[in-house]
Amino acid sequence: MLEKILVCLDGSKAAEQILTYITPEARRLNSKLVLLRVVSLPELTVPISLPGVPGGPISTEGTRKQMQPRESEAENYLKQIAGSLQQQGYDIEYSVVPGMSGEVIVDYAIENDITLIAIGTHGHNIARRFFVGSTADYVIHHSNIPVLTIRPL
Repeated sequence: MLEKILVCLDGSKAAEQILTYITPEARRLNSKLVLLRVVSLPELTVPISLPGVPGGPISTEGTRKQMQPRESEAENYLKQIAGSLQQQGYDIEYSVVPGMSGEVIVDYAIENDITLIAIGTHGHNIARRFFVGSTADYVIHHSNIPVLTIRPL
Protein backbone atom coordinates (compact mmCIF):
# COMPACT_ATOMS: atom_id res chain seq x y z
CA MET A 1 0.00 0.00 0.00
CA LEU A 2 2.84 2.42 0.81
CA GLU A 3 5.19 1.55 -2.02
CA LYS A 4 7.06 4.88 -2.14
CA ILE A 5 7.47 7.13 0.87
CA LEU A 6 8.74 10.65 0.26
CA VAL A 7 10.94 11.79 3.15
CA CYS A 8 11.36 15.57 3.19
CA LEU A 9 14.67 16.75 4.60
CA ASP A 10 15.95 20.31 4.91
CA GLY A 11 19.44 19.62 6.20
CA SER A 12 18.57 20.10 9.86
CA LYS A 13 18.92 17.52 12.63
CA ALA A 14 15.30 18.25 13.57
CA ALA A 15 14.06 17.24 10.11
CA GLU A 16 16.20 14.09 10.19
CA GLN A 17 14.20 12.87 13.20
CA ILE A 18 11.48 11.82 10.75
CA LEU A 19 13.79 8.94 9.78
CA THR A 20 13.50 7.46 13.28
CA TYR A 21 9.76 7.05 12.77
CA ILE A 22 9.52 6.23 9.08
CA THR A 23 12.36 3.73 8.59
CA PRO A 24 10.83 0.95 10.74
CA GLU A 25 7.57 1.33 8.83
CA ALA A 26 9.37 1.27 5.50
CA ARG A 27 11.10 -1.96 6.49
CA ARG A 28 7.86 -3.52 7.74
CA LEU A 29 5.96 -2.56 4.57
CA ASN A 30 8.88 -3.13 2.19
CA SER A 31 8.56 0.48 0.98
CA LYS A 32 11.04 2.46 -1.07
CA LEU A 33 12.23 5.63 0.67
CA VAL A 34 12.64 8.68 -1.54
CA LEU A 35 14.70 11.39 0.15
CA LEU A 36 13.98 14.92 -1.08
CA ARG A 37 15.76 18.16 -0.35
CA VAL A 38 14.39 21.37 -1.83
CA VAL A 39 16.87 24.16 -2.43
CA SER A 40 15.24 27.57 -2.45
CA LEU A 41 15.87 29.73 -5.47
CA PRO A 42 17.73 33.01 -5.00
CA GLU A 43 15.73 35.37 -7.15
CA LEU A 44 15.43 39.05 -7.76
CA THR A 45 11.99 40.59 -7.86
CA VAL A 46 11.40 43.19 -10.52
CA PRO A 47 8.53 45.60 -9.96
CA ILE A 48 6.00 45.77 -12.76
CA SER A 49 4.67 49.24 -13.43
CA LEU A 50 1.00 48.24 -13.32
CA PRO A 51 -1.01 49.27 -10.26
CA GLY A 52 -1.96 46.30 -8.12
CA VAL A 53 0.33 43.87 -9.93
CA PRO A 54 3.09 42.39 -7.78
CA GLY A 55 6.67 42.20 -8.98
CA GLY A 56 7.83 39.10 -10.74
CA PRO A 57 10.86 36.93 -10.03
CA ILE A 58 13.68 36.83 -12.53
CA SER A 59 16.68 34.58 -12.70
CA THR A 60 20.09 35.99 -13.55
CA GLU A 61 23.51 34.49 -14.18
CA GLY A 62 24.45 35.54 -10.65
CA THR A 63 21.48 33.79 -9.04
CA ARG A 64 22.18 30.64 -11.08
CA LYS A 65 25.81 30.67 -9.86
CA GLN A 66 24.56 30.97 -6.27
CA MET A 67 22.55 27.76 -6.76
CA GLN A 68 25.50 25.55 -7.73
CA PRO A 69 27.11 25.31 -4.27
CA ARG A 70 23.71 24.97 -2.57
CA GLU A 71 22.69 22.12 -4.86
CA SER A 72 26.09 20.43 -4.44
CA GLU A 73 25.86 20.64 -0.65
CA ALA A 74 22.30 19.27 -0.72
CA GLU A 75 23.36 16.43 -3.03
CA ASN A 76 26.25 15.46 -0.72
CA TYR A 77 23.96 15.62 2.31
CA LEU A 78 21.38 13.29 0.76
CA LYS A 79 24.04 10.97 -0.65
CA GLN A 80 25.45 10.47 2.86
CA ILE A 81 22.04 9.71 4.40
CA ALA A 82 21.06 7.47 1.47
CA GLY A 83 24.33 5.54 1.75
CA SER A 84 23.80 4.90 5.43
CA LEU A 85 20.24 3.69 4.84
CA GLN A 86 21.27 1.50 1.91
CA GLN A 87 23.87 -0.20 4.12
CA GLN A 88 21.00 -1.04 6.47
CA GLY A 89 19.13 -2.69 3.58
CA TYR A 90 16.66 0.02 2.62
CA ASP A 91 15.63 0.69 -0.98
CA ILE A 92 16.55 4.36 -1.45
CA GLU A 93 16.27 7.10 -4.05
CA TYR A 94 17.14 10.73 -3.48
CA SER A 95 16.66 13.97 -5.30
CA VAL A 96 17.56 17.64 -4.96
CA VAL A 97 15.04 20.02 -6.54
CA PRO A 98 15.19 23.83 -6.69
CA GLY A 99 12.08 25.84 -5.93
CA MET A 100 9.57 26.79 -3.24
CA SER A 101 9.56 23.97 -0.68
CA GLY A 102 5.84 23.31 -0.24
CA GLU A 103 5.02 23.52 -3.92
CA VAL A 104 7.99 21.35 -4.94
CA ILE A 105 7.11 18.65 -2.40
CA VAL A 106 3.47 18.42 -3.52
CA ASP A 107 4.37 18.45 -7.23
CA TYR A 108 7.23 15.96 -6.79
CA ALA A 109 4.97 13.56 -4.92
CA ILE A 110 2.38 13.60 -7.70
CA GLU A 111 4.92 13.32 -10.54
CA ASN A 112 6.78 10.42 -8.89
CA ASP A 113 3.86 8.23 -7.76
CA ILE A 114 4.55 8.78 -4.07
CA THR A 115 2.10 7.02 -1.75
CA LEU A 116 2.98 8.84 1.52
CA ILE A 117 4.73 12.12 2.31
CA ALA A 118 6.69 12.14 5.59
CA ILE A 119 7.68 15.58 6.85
CA GLY A 120 8.76 17.09 10.12
CA THR A 121 7.07 20.12 11.56
CA HIS A 122 8.90 22.47 13.86
CA GLY A 123 5.76 22.97 15.94
CA HIS A 124 5.30 26.66 15.25
CA ASN A 125 2.27 28.19 16.88
CA ILE A 126 -0.66 29.47 14.83
CA ALA A 127 0.44 33.12 14.91
CA ARG A 128 3.93 32.27 13.68
CA ARG A 129 2.55 30.08 10.88
CA PHE A 130 0.27 32.91 9.82
CA PHE A 131 3.14 35.38 9.51
CA VAL A 132 6.04 33.14 8.55
CA GLY A 133 4.39 30.24 6.78
CA SER A 134 5.12 26.58 7.18
CA THR A 135 6.20 24.04 4.60
CA ALA A 136 4.50 21.21 6.47
CA ASP A 137 1.30 23.26 6.76
CA TYR A 138 1.36 23.97 3.02
CA VAL A 139 1.90 20.29 2.18
CA ILE A 140 -0.90 19.16 4.50
CA HIS A 141 -3.37 21.58 2.92
CA HIS A 142 -2.38 21.14 -0.73
CA SER A 143 -1.55 17.45 -1.09
CA ASN A 144 -3.99 14.80 -2.24
CA ILE A 145 -1.50 12.21 -0.99
CA PRO A 146 -1.49 11.16 2.69
CA VAL A 147 0.92 13.18 4.82
CA LEU A 148 2.63 11.97 7.98
CA THR A 149 3.96 14.81 10.13
CA ILE A 150 6.28 14.43 13.08
CA ARG A 151 7.06 17.17 15.54
CA PRO A 152 10.75 16.77 16.44
CA LEU A 153 11.73 16.45 20.08
